[in-house]
Amino acid sequence: MLPVNPSINTAVLTTTNDNTYIIDQLLDETHHLALLQAKFDNEKQNRSFFDGFSDLEMIYYYVHQRKDIQTSKQRKQSTKMEYIRELIQFYNYLKQSEDFIRNDVEIYHETSLFMNLKQRHIEAYQQWLSTYQYGQKKQVYRVTTLSRKLVILKSFFRFLFDSNYIQEALYTRILDAKITKDDLPNRDLEESEVKALLDFYKSNILKSTLIKLLATTGMRIRELAEAKWGNVSKDTNGYWLQIIGKGNKKREVKILNHVYLDLCRLRYRRGLSNQISKTDSSPLFPNKMNQHYSFKYLSNFVVDMVKSSDLPFVTERNGTNNISPHFFRHHYACRSIEKGASIYQVSRSLGHESIQTTELYLSKMMNRNQHASNVWDEDEY
Repeated sequence: MLPVNPSINTAVLTTTNDNTYIIDQLLDETHHLALLQAKFDNEKQNRSFFDGFSDLEMIYYYVHQRKDIQTSKQRKQSTKMEYIRELIQFYNYLKQSEDFIRNDVEIYHETSLFMNLKQRHIEAYQQWLSTYQYGQKKQVYRVTTLSRKLVILKSFFRFLFDSNYIQEALYTRILDAKITKDDLPNRDLEESEVKALLDFYKSNILKSTLIKLLATTGMRIRELAEAKWGNVSKDTNGYWLQIIGKGNKKREVKILNHVYLDLCRLRYRRGLSNQISKTDSSPLFPNKMNQHYSFKYLSNFVVDMVKSSDLPFVTERNGTNNISPHFFRHHYACRSIEKGASIYQVSRSLGHESIQTTELYLSKMMNRNQHASNVWDEDEY
């Protein structure tokens, strides 16, 4: 039983270099009610809601706070993990800079690093983040990665300010990392290349079905990995699958008839029923144990599968840009436009919150389609 004014054993967490241990503690939802009780007690005593909370407890509360009355609309565990990893990276940076910060401010708060921060410290972190080299290849973060990190950090610091945990609106000093079409990696995957993969793996029902599902639905790999057979339905237009996308938003993707038949053959080999039933909780795309694949395993499986084909379009990339499941999502978007779908239809089908994201997917193809040279005859001059 946790005490009324709890601590997630911060003395231990802040003295260990074991990030895995810290992250596991911050993911543990059992502390949430105790922190809520501490917040309520502060309110009863006319104290600041988060009086006595440590920095790690503020991270914990921010990540686990309820955003909606419906439990189904709360942050997914994977989203919480992403937020925690980004915020712990920032927290560790502050820990390493603790002596500098102590000597850089007039009044130092011993119980909190966040309370000591000034605009210059936030700007210094952003500079460090933009030049930090990670991994064996010593790569800097891509703009898309920087954008995600800064969005999370800005949201967190707005929460700290709105909660009166800090007194300066430091979130206003966090820069944007705007993503343009030039910042996105080349994820072109032509129809002929998808067909070449399908021809190469035509005798492998698992691999060919996986390729077809990704290329003809535009699903994210996580959406496919987590999809259930019980969410398949049929109407006069064909077969449909309801999936849960980003932000726990539901949408439907259409499964083409021949893809559905391949999926049924795969499930038959696994000993699973192909009868459409809302009560069937089995995975849509089951592994050998008839369980869900983890999306990370399935993602790596796709990368390795494409590499192993040694097809010309694969080897020409020289390993600089692995063909991941997201390539098939881009392929679906481009082929849909080519077949006459509007950008609005594609955006809705992909589950994009903003049509601008879809435009980034399609920018190269749309620029070519709208090029002035297209009005010229081939035999000019």
